Amino acid sequence: TKKDKTPKVVKVVEEPIVEGTQEPSDDSLEADNEREAQVLAEKAAPALPNANPAIQRMLASARMQMNPDHKFVLCGVAGPPKSGKSGGPLDSRTKEEIKNGAEIAHLDFDMGGLSTVAAHHADKPGILVLNPWVFNYNAETRDSYDFPATFTKTIDILKGLLAQVEYQRAYHAEHGKMPKPYLKTVVFDGADQWLHICETVMKIEDLELGVDGLDAAVYLRQHEKGDAKKKSVSRFNWNLRTIRYQTAIHLLRELCRLGVHSYVITHMKPGYDNTGNEVAGADKPKWHSDTEGQLQQVVYTELEEERNESGELTGVVRAYGVVVANRTSLTSPDRFLIFERNADGGVWHGWPGIAEGDFTGGSN
Repeated sequence: TKKDKTPKVVKVVEEPIVEGTQEPSDDSLEADNEREAQVLAEKAAPALPNANPAIQRMLASARMQMNPDHKFVLCGVAGPPKSGKSGGPLDSRTKEEIKNGAEIAHLDFDMGGLSTVAAHHADKPGILVLNPWVFNYNAETRDSYDFPATFTKTIDILKGLLAQVEYQRAYHAEHGKMPKPYLKTVVFDGADQWLHICETVMKIEDLELGVDGLDAAVYLRQHEKGDAKKKSVSRFNWNLRTIRYQTAIHLLRELCRLGVHSYVITHMKPGYDNTGNEVAGADKPKWHSDTEGQLQQVVYTELEEERNESGELTGVVRAYGVVVANRTSLTSPDRFLIFERNADGGVWHGWPGIAEGDFTGGSN
């Protein structure tokens, strides 16, 4: 007999879906936080019936998350150009950490990070140089950069880094180790540029003084000349710039709280007396005046140019670093040599203890 070639019909029996048991996959930051809180809650003490569950999770997290070797690094670095401000924080990983996937995210407002990495760190993987600037292609405006878009992009980058850290903390809580790659250091390179961006966006968007930065500056100049129709920036409105500026500092503070070594870099600006004359040696950091109060450490860099007996420059330049504030230690380390530039090619000494988050000069 011939075999029946009619294909068999396979009856598919659909499994009943029980309402409330099917949970879609969620990779959002809120979901990461919830999963981390659940892991911590499972290790925590029994729940208290009359306590707020959210506060209980917060207390459980506070008990479980703190590594005894945790270093709170939110360090401000200020100094003249080409004095090792960017190069120091780029040494903030040990060889073992680099091997295990530690990365540095460098927000590069001045392009100092890009050139430094290309020249001195090309052999070290995991340094992510991020360009926060958004170029302005609008033919109706004259600014080279789109300041409002640059502000938004910068905040989005920092929030994205914070989300990465939330994920890696949850991963560490579950697996006892960091994922590959993981974020160890964030370098915010150009607080003076950031302050300028926030001020320009305040004038364009908050006070509506012009369609771009140049237009707003012209409006203010015309107001100074007596044009009553133009708006001015009152002392109360400057708080708008402060709020915008602090948005980035607050995000860096949270990164520090979660164990990421964070650095805020700026140049110096001259100091003046009451008559408007520049005072030698009175330079101060060119960041917002509220910045230092939120930092854990502050380091100033200096340049010294060598001269011969005739007072002529020899071409030898030495850069030094000075820890002027350190909330995490009362030890006051000596001034340290960062590099020496000379005709033989120079020597890079770096910052002692920076990979370990130690600003005591190795005293701890």
